[in-house]
Amino acid sequence: MFDGKSLDSGDRTGCRASVEEALEAMHVGFSIFDAELLLVTANKACLRLLDLPPELGRAGTPLEAIFRFNAARGEYGEGDAEAQVEERLTRARKFEAHSFRHHRPDGTVLEVTGEPLASGGFVTTYVDVTEATRAQEALQDKEKELTRYLEDIDLERAMVEQQAGQVVEMAEQLSVQNKEIEESRKQSDFQARHDELTGLPNRRYFTEFLEQALLVAGQAGTGKALLFIDLDNFKPVNDILGHDEGDALLKKVALRLTSGLRDSDFVARLGGDEFAVIAGMRPGSSIEGIRLVAERLLEALNITIEEAEPPITVAASIGIALFPDDAAGHDELLKQADQAMYEAKATGRSRIVFASQLAEA
Repeated sequence: MFDGKSLDSGDRTGCRASVEEALEAMHVGFSIFDAELLLVTANKACLRLLDLPPELGRAGTPLEAIFRFNAARGEYGEGDAEAQVEERLTRARKFEAHSFRHHRPDGTVLEVTGEPLASGGFVTTYVDVTEATRAQEALQDKEKELTRYLEDIDLERAMVEQQAGQVVEMAEQLSVQNKEIEESRKQSDFQARHDELTGLPNRRYFTEFLEQALLVAGQAGTGKALLFIDLDNFKPVNDILGHDEGDALLKKVALRLTSGLRDSDFVARLGGDEFAVIAGMRPGSSIEGIRLVAERLLEALNITIEEAEPPITVAASIGIALFPDDAAGHDELLKQADQAMYEAKATGRSRIVFASQLAEA
């Protein structure tokens, strides 16, 4: 048991390995999500019972990605996939204890039990009760056999509850250990993945996020829009007013980008006066929704520097490429968005150009 005392790096690593081995050895499936609904760990039984691909079992996978994958393949039955995902996310964010039986499309019946963690997040166990459910239905007319069967179910439930308690205890230990490890490298990792001036994700973080986002979108059958944004008339600000004023303008641009987008959208500074946005697209949605987003950004980034004489007006050129319509991979998607952005600058600036327009030209 974790006694609350600090552990050195070797002790923490060894203890964590022991906990993970113990969890993998249990016959029930389990998953642990942290307070941000990011996957901490899931054993093989969990992925097998839920029929999830290995990619969705990686640490750091958003719970939303798993919901979207399931909704896309009909796991939750008929209905609007986006509504199904949002309903489950709303319920998950409450971090309440829950227990229910989930009937999978292939006929499997799972007993699902979730328990919140004191440190944030929750642990969920999954037990295959398909045979038990079928037997219960078949034995409804046999009172004696049904009584004996229910006694077995109660015994199994008691065992599951006991194991769930063990999982919660071990999950608490694992969560505390993860926090200790993460805190020790949090600051250096943030600096390596974020722009020092604006605090936005940098090019390295942007590239990693784009690869992961396209992987999840491809599996879930959804789309992504990549917007390349380059400021127009930025150089005169530095030349006339100095780099301090230029830095202040870049911070203002970063703030307007983040405040003008949804929380689910990803904004990064690629360097200099170049920024990028990765925005989600609902299945079957047209490019008009993305065009409206880009038009709002154009308006927000039209900034006049009154301190200059005469005043300097800064605007933006935006190039947009869509996944998977314009490109099936991140390298080609980057290339298409970059070319569209340069076309916007070459044809008048303060414009929006889609990569599909380049192919039509």
